[in-house]
Amino acid sequence: MKKNAILLILVAWAALPLWSQSSGIMPRKSASVRIPTQRVAEPPAEDEARPVARESVEVTDTVPHSLPFSSTAVDMLAFDKRMSDTRESFLLRNNTPYRLSRVVLKLIYRDPDGQMIDYRTCPVECDLLPGSTRKCEIESFDRSRNYYHVDSPPARTSGRPFTVSYQLLRYDVVVEP
Repeated sequence: MKKNAILLILVAWAALPLWSQSSGIMPRKSASVRIPTQRVAEPPAEDEARPVARESVEVTDTVPHSLPFSSTAVDMLAFDKRMSDTRESFLLRNNTPYRLSRVVLKLIYRDPDGQMIDYRTCPVECDLLPGSTRKCEIESFDRSRNYYHVDSPPARTSGRPFTVSYQLLRYDVVVEP
C-alpha cells in the first residue's frame, strides 16, 4: 500500500513539468493572436464631408407653446476615429434658425456587415449658431484601441473596422435676452 502511494506521488511529480507545457486552455507565451483584417476602400476626398447615417426616431411632443422637436434639426458629418485614437471626432451642422447649446445623440456602432458592436447615448456640449457647422470631440467607445472607422484607414493591419449611425434625441435652444 505504501509502495503504491509512493509510486503514485513519484509519477505525479515527474509528470508535473509535462503538464505545464501542454496546450491546455491557455496559449503559450510565444503564441500570437491573429485578428482577421479587411481591406478598406480609399477614403473620400478631404474637402468632402460625408454625412453619417441617421436612424429614425419617433417624435411625441406634448408640451403646449413649445418649439417642436425635429429629428433633422442637427446633421452629423465626417465621423473620424483612427485605431490609435482615444477620442472620436465629427462635425455637427445646425439646420434650425435657433442657436443650440447642447445636443444629445444615440450612437450605434456596427461592423461592416451590419452587426451591432455597441451603442451609447452621448451628450455633446457645443455652441451651434443657426446654419453653422462645428467640429466636436467625445471619448471613444473603444478603450482598448482595437477599432477604426471605415473612413479612417488603420496604421496597423490588425484592427477591426466599424461604421456608425446616430439618432438625434435632444437639443437645447439658447434663449438670449
